[in-house]
This record gives sequence, C-alpha cells and structure tokens, in this order.
Amino acid sequence: MVWGGIHLHGRTPLHIVHGRLNAIRYRDEILQPLIMPALQAIGPGSILQDDNATPHRARVVTNFLQQQHIQRLDWPANSPDLAPIEHVWDILGRRLHANHPQAANMAQLFEFLQQEWLAIPQATLVTLVQSMRQRCIECLAANGGHTRF
Repeated sequence: MVWGGIHLHGRTPLHIVHGRLNAIRYRDEILQPLIMPALQAIGPGSILQDDNATPHRARVVTNFLQQQHIQRLDWPANSPDLAPIEHVWDILGRRLHANHPQAANMAQLFEFLQQEWLAIPQATLVTLVQSMRQRCIECLAANGGHTRF
C-alpha cells in the first residue's frame, strides 16, 4: 500500500506502507513526518481531510490532532464522494500502466509509482482540491449520499 496527500500548493512525498497500518503507525509514519509539514506550509486555516478508516479515527490520532490544533473535515459515514485523492490514485494507476513495463519487484514498482506521482501536473491537483466546496455542497444536498463526484 502507498499513501500520499495533496494540497493546493503541492503534494506530500509518496510513502510506502509495509504491513498493516494501525493508528500508532499512522500517527508516527504519516501524520508527524508527512502531514504536519504540509499543513504548516499551507498555513493557518488549513483543514485535514482524511476518511473514516479505523486508524484515522482512533483516539490516539484524534488526541494528536487536537494537541496540534489541526482542524479535520467532518466526514459522512456513508459517503466516499468527498475524496479527491481517489481521483489521484486513478490517475497514478493509469500513468503507471501507460509509461512503465511490469515491475520486476516491489522496489521497482515503488520507483515507478514515485516517478508518476511527481509527474502528475499540479494543475490537476489544484482542480481536485478546488472541487471540494462543490463536493461538500452536493453531499449536503444529498444528505450524505452519493453525488456526481
């Protein structure tokens, strides 16, 4: 599994997750070294968007975010429609298949993924991030249900 984050001004490094990701590992391997610097670079008023994955919603993670004064976007329990990163994963997969042969091993696969992660145009990420307002409006109108996104 790989993890990555996007924002208006850039992206986090792509991170490979070896094994099962629990709340402690999420805090120590992703929140502290990857998300915190990105949020600090964005500046005051930044909002973290994650989802309802168990490691994201664990008490240890919630407490850490509160201690760091990180605002988190509320996430409806039944709606996957607010996640622009899902579109990025689709783009990444398409770029990987279009531009690289079958990877010989996991190290080579991650190398290919990193190359394509960095090659996704920032304008694409900006468009996805800026779509959040409309995603939220449509999600509210659908009472947390599915939208065109």
